[in-house]
Amino acid sequence: MANYAAVAIIGLPNSGKSTLLNVLVGEKLAAVSQTPQTTRGRILGVVNRGPVQLAFLDTPGIHEAKHVLNQRMLKHVETAMLEADLLLWVVDADGFLGPGERELAKRLQHAQQPIYLLLNKIDLLSKGRLLEKIAEYKDLMPFREIVPIGAKLGLNLEPLWSILERDAPAGEWQITDDTFTDQTERGMATEFIREKILRKTREEVPHGVAVIIERWIESGQADFPEDLQEGGTFIQAQILVERANHRKILLGSGGEMIRDIRQSAQRELKKLLQRPVRLELHVKVQEDWRNQSDQLDRLKL
Repeated sequence: MANYAAVAIIGLPNSGKSTLLNVLVGEKLAAVSQTPQTTRGRILGVVNRGPVQLAFLDTPGIHEAKHVLNQRMLKHVETAMLEADLLLWVVDADGFLGPGERELAKRLQHAQQPIYLLLNKIDLLSKGRLLEKIAEYKDLMPFREIVPIGAKLGLNLEPLWSILERDAPAGEWQITDDTFTDQTERGMATEFIREKILRKTREEVPHGVAVIIERWIESGQADFPEDLQEGGTFIQAQILVERANHRKILLGSGGEMIRDIRQSAQRELKKLLQRPVRLELHVKVQEDWRNQSDQLDRLKL
């Protein structure tokens, strides 16, 4: 008998949702950085374990919607929660139980699905503090299970797998057994370039940055660079920022920052695509793009 479950991974920004998705699937699907709201859309990662198929849905961190972009991000969360059979609420156990967590708990009170609390980053806590956290969250709402994990280091994931396999409803698999994500190479490339920007610039260039793939040329196609190794891929991407001073930061003194971002992203893309890659980056200022619906449509956000 087959079992299938859509599993939504939800939580506040920076709780480790994307790191968890990547470690569960065993592939890097989602961009990861210390910057909140790195994930902007719903990302699917599929794992087949014996007769059980688990379709994990990584979602943006739940936050205050200040722009049209943020409103769209939160719609992705709502949609994933409606689609899901099981809900994994990921919490930074090294943080504190604040208003954001309490507000999310109120929203989850009305959920029809089982809710599992994942206390993440247990490698940063003493056993005593972890027990305090479990007691604190236990009083917040009824959870089907509370599972302490360390997503970054892959700690205590076997109990989580056992629980998910146990609770996945009976039903036919919804995704072909050779599919592990719905992300395209171009979509993943866009996110990995943005990840490098966030990691390199940290707080200097906040959320007003986006990446657009302008050209993607494979070996053998017209305009493929003659000096690029056969079998490779040429990618030209545009980086959108909202302010001229953000463009200056991204370029850096003598172009040093943009070179560093390009080289780092190019290495990541070679791993992703498993072939030689040449990446070109250009930075463009477009004020208030996060509130422009046509631009967000173009960015598929």
